[in-house]
Amino acid sequence: MSPPVEALVGFGASVGDPARALRLAVAALGRVDGVELLRVARPVWSAPMGPARGRFLNSAILLLTTRSPRGLLGALQAIERRLGRRPAARWHDRVVDLDLLLHGDAMADGLGLRLPHPGLLDRAFALGPAAEIGGHLWHPGARLHLRDAPAAPGPAPRPARVAPPLGRGYAARATRPSALAAGRRPPMQFFLDTANLDQIREAASWGLLDGVTTNPSLIAREGGDFIEMVHQICQIVKGPVSAETVAQDAPGMIREGRLLAKVDEHVVVKVPLTIEGLKATRALSDEGIPVNVTLCFQASQALLAAKAGATYISPFLGRLDDISTRGVGLIEEIVKIYRNYPNLKTKVLAASIRHPLHVTEVALAGADVCTLPFSVLRQLVQHPLTDSGNEKFLADWAKVPDPDIAGQVQRWLDRRG
Repeated sequence: MSPPVEALVGFGASVGDPARALRLAVAALGRVDGVELLRVARPVWSAPMGPARGRFLNSAILLLTTRSPRGLLGALQAIERRLGRRPAARWHDRVVDLDLLLHGDAMADGLGLRLPHPGLLDRAFALGPAAEIGGHLWHPGARLHLRDAPAAPGPAPRPARVAPPLGRGYAARATRPSALAAGRRPPMQFFLDTANLDQIREAASWGLLDGVTTNPSLIAREGGDFIEMVHQICQIVKGPVSAETVAQDAPGMIREGRLLAKVDEHVVVKVPLTIEGLKATRALSDEGIPVNVTLCFQASQALLAAKAGATYISPFLGRLDDISTRGVGLIEEIVKIYRNYPNLKTKVLAASIRHPLHVTEVALAGADVCTLPFSVLRQLVQHPLTDSGNEKFLADWAKVPDPDIAGQVQRWLDRRG
C-alpha cells in the first residue's frame, strides 16, 4: 500500500443548511477507506463569487490518505452526490462543494484534476482556512509553505458560529505528525514483479507489499483476461499497479493510458523510454495520470523522464549486470541527480532484480522502490543461521514439561480473575 500523504480538502456550501452539510461531509470523509481525518478549520462566511446569491460557509479539512489524487477526488465527488449536489453552472449556489486543494507534492493540470487547486492562493475564503490547519504544507507550484503565502485579494471572510464537526473542537482526533509533515523520508517500498495472483495474495498477507509491476510478457505467461487481471491485482494490493501500454506511437500510448487509468484508481500507466514514450508521459502526467517510464539504462534517460513528469523511473539493474556493467551504479547516479534538483519528484524504481544482494545494494543507493520476483522476496527472509537457530530453539523447548504457551498464559490469566 502507498505510504500516506497529507491532503487538503476545501469545503463550501450556500443553500440549505451549510453547517449540517459540513458535519455530514466530514463524517462521510472520515469513513472513506484510506483516509484519516486530522483537522477541520474553523468555518467562515464569505461573499459569493459570480451569479451565486447566498453567502458561502467555507472550511478546510486536513487529512492523511493512501489514495491517489484521482482516487481521493472520486471519493469527494461521490460524497457530493450523496449529499444532494446536482450539476450546475460555474459559480452558482451549492448544497455542498468539496475541492481537492493539495495532495502531497502532486502537480497535475488535466481535465477534471488540477493540483494544486488554482484558486487556493487567490481566494481568501480558501487560503485562510487552509493555512490555519495546514500552514506547514508546501505549495509545489508557488514554491512556498501556505503559512508564508501572501494574503489573498478580496474581502476577508467572517468567522461563523458552527458546532465543531469533529465533536471536540477543531483540533485533530489523531495528533501524531505524519512522516511527510516531519520531513522524514519514507522507507523503500517493495513491489512484486509478477502477474501471478497467488503470489501476490501470499506476499500481501505478509503485510509488506506496497505495489505490483506487470508487463505484457508476465500477463501472457499467466493467461486469462488482461484487464480483469489488472483489476484483481489492484483490489488485492490497494497500491500502485503498473500496467503497460503496447502502442509504439504517442497518440496510441495516450489513448491506451487513459483507458487503463479508468480500470482502477491504483493503476500506473507504464510506457517505454522512447521519444514517443516521453511525449505520452508529458500528456498523461499533465492529466494527473501516474506514469512509470520503463527500460531505463542510463542516467540521462532518467533525467528526461523526470522532466516529462514521470511518477516512476525504472532502471534495469540485472540487464546491465548481464553485459558486465555495474547496475547499481546507475541507481546511485539517478538518485544523486534527482536530489540535486528537489523539484523533480520522480521516484526511482529499481527493476530487473536478480538476487537479495541487489535489494541491499539499491536500498543503500537510496532507491524509492524495489520491484522483485516472488522468489527473491522469499530469499530475503531466509538465512541458514536463522533456520538452524530456530530448530535449536524448538528442540530445547520440546524438553519443557508443558510446551503449550497459549494454554499456560490462559490458565495464568484465569487464576488472576
